[in-house]
Amino acid sequence: MKQPEIETLLQTARERDLTGGELAKLERWLAANPAEQAEWEALDRLLAALPDAPVATNFTARVLDEVRRAETAQPALAQVWWQRLLAPQFRPIQIAAAATLAMVIGGVGYQSHLNQSQAEMASAVASIAEFTPDFLADFEAIEAVAQADAIDEELWAALK
Repeated sequence: MKQPEIETLLQTARERDLTGGELAKLERWLAANPAEQAEWEALDRLLAALPDAPVATNFTARVLDEVRRAETAQPALAQVWWQRLLAPQFRPIQIAAAATLAMVIGGVGYQSHLNQSQAEMASAVASIAEFTPDFLADFEAIEAVAQADAIDEELWAALK
């Protein structure tokens, strides 16, 4: 077995357990290299002699608490993002938004009123256009009425 192959095999052994075929390759290589086999066995003895790492008595509880905290933190932020906008610190923004909304509604209402007035005016003009041309034939008399003198107040008071 070539050196890069054995390095890859040793790297794999550090990351995970070797499969049957990989373990057979490693044993063949160790049998072919007695010096490497002695180092491997010495390393194996050293690892076996290491004491187990002490684990805290509340390790499981701490892990489960951390998992619960991580699970509850995400939905809490996602569910109440809009509630944070109602906080008192955003009061000026809320007031400005309400004023803008009122102005938009007022503008739309006013524009609707103008459109309705224009439609009424157009229908009035259309009804005048339907009159016959002889209706406006006596234009001088109509003009004379428009140029009449102002109301005589004394006469008006006497008529009452």
